[in-house]
Amino acid sequence: MGARTPGGITGIFYHPSFSRRSYLTTGRRLADFPAALASLLAHPHVILRECPSATDDLILLAHDPGLIPQVEADPL
Repeated sequence: MGARTPGGITGIFYHPSFSRRSYLTTGRRLADFPAALASLLAHPHVILRECPSATDDLILLAHDPGLIPQVEADPL
């Protein structure tokens, strides 16, 4: 395990749609999130944040333009 920086914060980014069957997951492997993180979230240096929506411009920095219509067609 790596050393924790004094005063450092560990952020866990999650969105409820990650727990539904979709292109984001295999089956429902995240169905027990974020409840499965309860013991970690009890630590003051660990925080849970809900992921905001990404803009198309941000998505295009890392993905092929053809991905956007495919994702938009998925009924998250």
